[in-house]
Amino acid sequence: MFSFLPGVPGTDDIRALARRVDTARHHGVPNGCILELDLQSVPQETSGFDPLVLINGAGKPLLLREAVEAVHRAAEDPRVAGLIARIQIPAASPGPVQELREAIVAFSAAKPSVAWAETYPGTLSYYLASGFGEVWMQPSGTVGLVGFATSALFLRDALAKAGVEAQFIARGEYKSAANVFTQDSYTDSHREADSRLLESLHAQVWEAVAASRNIDATALDALADKAPLLRDDAVTAGLVDRIGFRDEAYARIAQLSDSDLGSDADPDGDDAPPRLFLARYARAKGPSVSVPGLKGRKTIAVVTLAGPIVSGRGRQMSPLGSPSAGGDTIAAALREAVADEDVAAIVLRVDSPGGSVTGSETVWREVVRAREAGKPVVASMGAVAASGGYYVSMAADEIVANPGTITGSIGVVTGKLVARELKGRLGVGSDSVRTNTNADAWSVNAPFTDEQHAQVVAEADLFYTDFVQRVADGRDMTVEEVEGVARGRVWTGADAAERGLVDELGGLRTAVRRAKVLAGIDPDDKVTVRNLPGSSLRDMLRPRPSSQPAAASLPDAVGAVLVAAVTGAVDGTQRSLSGTNALWLGGWRF
Repeated sequence: MFSFLPGVPGTDDIRALARRVDTARHHGVPNGCILELDLQSVPQETSGFDPLVLINGAGKPLLLREAVEAVHRAAEDPRVAGLIARIQIPAASPGPVQELREAIVAFSAAKPSVAWAETYPGTLSYYLASGFGEVWMQPSGTVGLVGFATSALFLRDALAKAGVEAQFIARGEYKSAANVFTQDSYTDSHREADSRLLESLHAQVWEAVAASRNIDATALDALADKAPLLRDDAVTAGLVDRIGFRDEAYARIAQLSDSDLGSDADPDGDDAPPRLFLARYARAKGPSVSVPGLKGRKTIAVVTLAGPIVSGRGRQMSPLGSPSAGGDTIAAALREAVADEDVAAIVLRVDSPGGSVTGSETVWREVVRAREAGKPVVASMGAVAASGGYYVSMAADEIVANPGTITGSIGVVTGKLVARELKGRLGVGSDSVRTNTNADAWSVNAPFTDEQHAQVVAEADLFYTDFVQRVADGRDMTVEEVEGVARGRVWTGADAAERGLVDELGGLRTAVRRAKVLAGIDPDDKVTVRNLPGSSLRDMLRPRPSSQPAAASLPDAVGAVLVAAVTGAVDGTQRSLSGTNALWLGGWRF
């Protein structure tokens, strides 16, 4: 309603003004607001620095840890009345979904929540939605609770036809990374490991859905065998509460949140309760102003290792490619955390399938040194922390993993593809000149000689022996005990915990809580979380004066000029790319 009298505000104007005043009074969060979350993919572990954000004005994407923390905080925030989310994830890793679902279940136990979607495209999409108080779906949608499956690609015969020979050496019969090149189907050990992974994930998801939806777990298998389920079957089975559209779902959450808005009112109208995106809420202040550092607040450093592990500096997430975790970068971040007197403990957040042996060993060494310096270290495993991802974690005081985290894979693999015959078929000639016998050992133009093959085997034996021994030392196990769960086999976090490779199941919040306890801090005390390594524009453009940790050195009073900073950033990027070993071309891989 608007006033037709000049200068006299109408009802709608007054209501809008009141809301702005109320929002400002509550530090940017409207009182009685409903949080919104649009999940068509799971939030990422890291974001890096994206220059496009400066151009298009978009905010930094909501990270997984920010989303989880915001949902937990909102459950206790009197300004927040409810949560509604669109859950339409085509594919995802189980671990991050479990972390987010745990937060949503906690919120739903305290306040109204509604999940809605046009359709639930897969098992994990519905699994996440089942953590909400009510589950909605559009009439044409289906519930894709189909269970779990995996498939592997095998190129051995295709490579042979093309004239390419695969030469690989692996330690551990379960180490299947090279099977794509060396096999034409599953080996018994490969099939055994993959089958157990699916069985474990199946049990975890079915148990959680059964508990949330009050459905017998065995009945879910019968439903899954008929999935994807159409609307009537989904409602009859108790998987979906209501069939409806977006506007109806929004009207419902407003109604559940004790709003004056009726179920037949317009959820986008002036009478609708205020709404706020979770990303905006995550970066807003709490109900009361708090200043980090007051009252002796302790700091927990969270060092994030995301992406394949490489030697050197690695690469941040960017529009040009996925991130890689540089051993030098993560090691420097750990040293900085150790040197900072305000840091009481370190959480090493790992989301990596592995990578360079030397890069992994570099990070492992700094974890050992951090503990020797008296700083407790807790490893927190995200979607995957396998091979090198487990290597960097194994020396921590404690290891925390999600039940669905893919971990283990304690083994080594390397090798090369020999394209000599293929080149001959194509009429491509090649020759070489060398000064010593093994100078071109990793060339694609010739297989390993017997002596070279023996040397590669000896290196594989050494690396694997070191890996197993260091797991035994870090996990307080015998070599024989480690060997029983090693040999390159991957496990879910739940199975790894049963076998002594993981201490506790949970996400980053659980790891931070364990770090507090190890540092002598009450687990319920508030702490300041310092995220390392930095990913801001300042971190990219300001060169460091030396490799000495910033917390242990004098501050740079003036800083570098912009030209020098940009030059250093470009040079660093080039070194990062050139330091990345080409897969299967002389690069040892955990």
